[in-house]
Amino acid sequence: MSETLETPILDGALTTPDAANTPAIETQTEGAPEGQAQPDPAPQPEKTPAWLQRKIDKLTFERREAERREQANQEELENMRRALAASRGEEQQEESLTPDQIRQQERQRIESQQAEQQSIQKFSSQTEAIAKAVAGTHGDAAVSQATQLLSERAGLDFSNKSHRELISDISELPNSGDVYYALAHDPDAASDILDASPRRQYALLTQFAAKVGQKAPAAQAETPAAPAVSKAPPPVSAPSGAAPAGKKSIYDPNVSAVEFDRLWKAGVRS
Repeated sequence: MSETLETPILDGALTTPDAANTPAIETQTEGAPEGQAQPDPAPQPEKTPAWLQRKIDKLTFERREAERREQANQEELENMRRALAASRGEEQQEESLTPDQIRQQERQRIESQQAEQQSIQKFSSQTEAIAKAVAGTHGDAAVSQATQLLSERAGLDFSNKSHRELISDISELPNSGDVYYALAHDPDAASDILDASPRRQYALLTQFAAKVGQKAPAAQAETPAAPAVSKAPPPVSAPSGAAPAGKKSIYDPNVSAVEFDRLWKAGVRS
């Protein structure tokens, strides 16, 4: 994880063949025997993937920038040579440093080396933390695979200060392993983040990390609630009529007028 994956720039990868030195392909269509089948047309070349085209454009831009800087340096050296030639005869005296100034420069050099060493150690621990997170979730082989994909498809460069800061930000995420693995398999999003400015880079990383590992909430089955069943015994049905009683008498104090009249007409006198 801590090893830097370098992608060599091939000078001939972006050049086109010389038309003057390319032998012409002669096609003899005239005089061909009748009925002879014509050769099938050459297959169309596959479309260059977007991530690969961005990488080609980036390499081309970097090479042109290097050529421009080299030309500017040559012009500056030439101007300096002319200026020295114009002032020929004048010698520039070397600046003499006092012992205190020499000690101060030596102290600054040592402090700079120590700061650089601490920065290297911190970055190494951050990459190791990400590697452990990726291996714990996706296996040991996924660590080198993810780094290779980010380097080849998204242009990750550990010597780039902005890219090292991005790795540092990823290591501080709670889901650093999943984010690093997801970026390796999404070259478009990874390229956008790596090519952004530092402030924009952190914002894009935060947005991307928020989407990693999100799971859609499980749909709850809409089952109707079962009706509540009472444990009380079922109510007793009301009697359809009065319980049979003994023989009624016209002298019964509870006999109604209608019943009394029926019994009287029936001849009941007891």
